[in-house]
This record gives sequence, C-alpha cells and structure tokens, in this order.
Amino acid sequence: MSPSEKNAESDPNTTRMSIGEHLDELRRCIARSLIALVLACVLCIWPAKFLLKMLARPVIMVLREHGQPDSFLATHPVENILVYIKVVLIFGLIISAPYIIYQLWNFVAVGLYRREKAWVSRLLLPSVGLFVTGVAFMYLFVLVASLNFLVWFSSWLPLPEANPNVIERALLGQKKVEPAESRPLESEPVVVPLLDVDPESPPPGAVWVNLSDRKLKVQGAEEHTYSVQILRDDRRALVTTHFKIGEYLSFMLVMMIAFGVAFQTPLVVIFLARAGIVPVATFRKYRKVVIFVIVVTAGILAPPDLISHLLLSGPMIVLFEIGLLLAGRRKKLG
Repeated sequence: MSPSEKNAESDPNTTRMSIGEHLDELRRCIARSLIALVLACVLCIWPAKFLLKMLARPVIMVLREHGQPDSFLATHPVENILVYIKVVLIFGLIISAPYIIYQLWNFVAVGLYRREKAWVSRLLLPSVGLFVTGVAFMYLFVLVASLNFLVWFSSWLPLPEANPNVIERALLGQKKVEPAESRPLESEPVVVPLLDVDPESPPPGAVWVNLSDRKLKVQGAEEHTYSVQILRDDRRALVTTHFKIGEYLSFMLVMMIAFGVAFQTPLVVIFLARAGIVPVATFRKYRKVVIFVIVVTAGILAPPDLISHLLLSGPMIVLFEIGLLLAGRRKKLG
C-alpha cells in the first residue's frame, strides 16, 4: 500500500460520506432487498398450501396431545386469503433473507474503512448461516416447547362438576333422572376397534377409533371417511384452546425474525470489538450488564412463558460468550 493510500485510509474525511449519500445508498439497498423479497414470494405462491401444512404441524400435534380441537379459526370472510398471502410472505422472507442480510452488511460497509470492510465480507456467510440456524432452532425446539406449555396451561384449568342439586333442578325445570343402574341393559355395549393407524381398505359402515389422530371414524360410501374428534373425559378443560390462523402465523413470523436476529449476537460482538467501537475489555468489564440486556430483550421478543424465554436468552448468552472469545484472539482488524 502506498503512503498516499495509507493516509487516505487513516483520514476519516477522505472516506466519509455525506448524509445524502448515505440515504441514497440506503434507498438502493432497500430497493434491492424488496425486489429480492418479491421474487422469492413469487416462487412460494404455488407451494404455499404445502408450506402451510408444515407451519401448522407443531401446533396440531400439541393440540391433539392436550385434547383440544385440532383446527384453526377464521373469523373474517377474507381471512383465508390473507393467510395464504402471509404464508407466501413468511417463506419468501426466509428464502430472500441471505440476500437481504448481504444488502444490510453492504450498507454498513459503505461507511467503514478498507480493513473494516474486509471483516464485513468475512462475517457475511456466517451471518446467513446463523440466521438460518436460528430459524431452524425455533421451529424444531422452541415452537413445540412453547406451544406445549401455553396449551397445557389452558388445559390445566379443569372443567368443574356441574350436576345440579334439587333446588337447581327445580329452577332449571329439569326432571329427576333415574340412576343408570336401575335400568338394565338390553344388550352388551358396542366394542369399537382401537387402532394406531387407519385400516387400508375398510368396508362401508366400518367404525374405529384412530388413537394417533384421537378421532372416531366411520367409513362412508365412495371411499369417503367421516370423523369426529374425541376428548378424554378426565382431561376436559374449562377453556378450549382454538387459535386464529392469522394470529398464529403472525406469532410464527415474529418468532422466526426474533431467533434469526438473536443468533447474530456473536457476529455483532466480533464486529464491534474488531472495529474498535467497543473494545473486548469493555465487554468483559460490563459482562453482567450485557447479560441483563440480553435477558430483558429475550423477555420482550419471546412468548410470555419461562421455557421460551430460557430457550432464547440461553443461546444468546452462549453466543455472546463465543463472540467475545473469538473477538479476544486478536485486538485489531486485519
């Protein structure tokens, strides 16, 4: 590097951009990111139906496990169309996220020195990988654990006994019902088969209980099967959990972004330390403050339950320590 180049790099006035230039660069980055998002959304239009099944699978499993209706609610005439659009947007964002992250880092790199820009280039690929890892971690572990707790809590509230006494029966106009023991059974009760999977070719009129789906099924004509969900009497809850499909997808989108961004923690630490903005010694000195900020941030981003909070704050703290360890290996950029 020639002396003039060294001086240009060490002099901030020679590399400093005006506010207007920064705004123009920001506008270009946003425009390119939006174009990438639109193109990714176009690719997701056709498979959106199958992608929605993938998003709904965790909550369906949890609802069945706790004896709740395994379907969603749509309370607006056009909500299903909006749901389709939201699914396309979610997966379009996932697909275009690497390019959007690339544009974000490029915008940051514009105002940096040459050696700092080199570090931005090095952090780009790990940034994309950590974002994808955060989304996968949320879907595979956090989502099921969080939904399981939230649905369990509603199922934990038991349905009270509501057998009326003499006075209540009189007020309700009910007649006294003879105990079942006083009425002899005319025949033995019907025994319905309990199966883990549906039979391959049941004849019309066949009845069985699918234990996996927790449904009573009847084989109709023309190979159509009819079913109704069955609930355990001892686990009937006071409150029925019935999610709105639009709100559930919004919940998924927020969780996806939260975990994808949270997993960028080590790269942020490395960049700030290597760029000299926040020295490693400062991070170590105020480690407790940083951990406190992480815990508070996780409490804001995660659902309001302890499991989700721990599953977000725990990895963020670990990733912060990893970033601090890597940043401490070399104090200067290069």
